[in-house]
Amino acid sequence: MMFLIFSFTVLLIFGLANVYIYKRLIKKIVFFKYLYKFFAFVFILLFLAQALFLIFRKDEYLSDMWYESLAMLYAPTYVLFFVTLGLDFIKLILAFKGKIYEKGNIFWRLFLEFGLLILAGFLIYSSINNALKIPEIRNVDIKIANLKQDLKIALLTDIHLGKNLHEDFLKKLIAKVNLEKPDMVVIVGDLVDTDPKKLGYISKINDFNSTYGTFYALGNHEYYHGVNQVLALLKKHTNMKILVNENLDLGDINIAAIADLEGLKKGVLAPDLARIKLYLNTSKPSILLTHQPKAALLYDLSNFDLILSGHTHAGQIFPFMFIVKLEQGFIHGLYKLGEKTKLYVSSGAGFWGPSLRVLASSEIAILDLKGEK
Repeated sequence: MMFLIFSFTVLLIFGLANVYIYKRLIKKIVFFKYLYKFFAFVFILLFLAQALFLIFRKDEYLSDMWYESLAMLYAPTYVLFFVTLGLDFIKLILAFKGKIYEKGNIFWRLFLEFGLLILAGFLIYSSINNALKIPEIRNVDIKIANLKQDLKIALLTDIHLGKNLHEDFLKKLIAKVNLEKPDMVVIVGDLVDTDPKKLGYISKINDFNSTYGTFYALGNHEYYHGVNQVLALLKKHTNMKILVNENLDLGDINIAAIADLEGLKKGVLAPDLARIKLYLNTSKPSILLTHQPKAALLYDLSNFDLILSGHTHAGQIFPFMFIVKLEQGFIHGLYKLGEKTKLYVSSGAGFWGPSLRVLASSEIAILDLKGEK
């Protein structure tokens, strides 16, 4: 039922946006005067494609090629909606000055409208490319009390391997991380976003190079595709240290991970912080992996020096970061939770749903941990 409500709401929003763009932008552009019927047809097709993606986006319905193509078709509506708002704002300013846009200088209008279309084309390309590209490196310095030796962590979250991001994306991601020569790699959930049987290339994860190895925690999307099947795949084909409500003592530091909050809803592999604390050596610095940063609001994490999370995608698409803030309590970046406890929320390496990232860039977070006396 929730999926139907969500689908209907999204389609209604994009349907109304397409109508708004056609009436307030396309039909107002001078050199589109004889192309109105053509553009009406184009926007009908665009809306049908958006509906097709939303309704049939599950693994078994769309091939990778169709999925990838349809996922890009939300960007034109999104960008053109804001371009249309911009043009209407200009018209409003002119109206306050007693001028009518449609009766203005024809050459000025042509220049403005052509410029807006060029800008729209650039923004559509950029918003799609921001989602699909290999993330940039984001360096973050973090002070940790009583840390005896500096530690460089490559933090990856929300890779979402599946219909849109495949083996080539993973290989390039690994190559970029390895160039940073990290002491450890941590993947904090939403690595898998498809039927695990379709990830025959998952053993590429073993190509990560680091001193301590690669550590993995569950995200909510692993539960959507059968969490036990996902774990069986990862245990069989990768050498990652999979932590589900577990703690590891690495000598100078502890690293632990709780299962995702989705486990509480599914009734399988729910978070069990008490089990971790039972074996936690509190005399040394401790890192906790938890996919959803909201866990910091639900549990007492004061025994840990650093919490590493993802899930939010930094909002992924403006202005959804405000909704994410309300739901999760955090969006992106470094937060101070207590006297010693810090939280870093990554914007993620991949994306979910439409191929769109706007004002929320993906990242490979390189965390440089240094001792604090």
